[in-house]
Amino acid sequence: MKKTLFALAALTLTLSAQADNTRPGGPVRPFVGFGLTAGGDTLAAVNFSNGDTVNISAGGMVDFRGGVDFQITNTPLSVQLSLGYHFDSANGSNGSYTFRRFPMEALGYVSVSNNVRLGAGLRKSLDARITSSGVLADDDVPFDSTVGGILEAEYFPIKQLGLKLRYVNEHFKGTGINSGLKFDGSHGGIYASYYFN
Repeated sequence: MKKTLFALAALTLTLSAQADNTRPGGPVRPFVGFGLTAGGDTLAAVNFSNGDTVNISAGGMVDFRGGVDFQITNTPLSVQLSLGYHFDSANGSNGSYTFRRFPMEALGYVSVSNNVRLGAGLRKSLDARITSSGVLADDDVPFDSTVGGILEAEYFPIKQLGLKLRYVNEHFKGTGINSGLKFDGSHGGIYASYYFN
């Protein structure tokens, strides 16, 4: 992972020396975003009375986020900071099972054209835990996360809308009596972000 991030950083520096593109919009842009993700280890298979089974994965499935995007003046470089709520769950009339976390992210981007930029960054998921209720109820299980790496590409069809493809590499480990639990939360995703200026 370190080699990948180093290679991307070198590519970013090379492109920034050659390009005069900037991402659309003003120098400081608040944003909100929504993504669908898939990947990671399966944490549980929840069976419903109608015969359906839902797998809860460490890399799924819905990610809401908000933050601020900063353009570095007179360069193709920008920086983005965000906080999200990322979860995968199964819900029935008599119980629910959820894996959720609150990821903080910091990304750096280089614009390769007026509407495309490439990014890399770091992610730390806070308060990661499994929660359950009803017939699925069990003790909540908290986890610590590693600092994960992010690679992504973003396309702006219009100034206010960013469409992203991304890959995240992260892992989780149980705490306390659950310290033997380890799983891979790495995942890919598609996102849409709305920028406010």
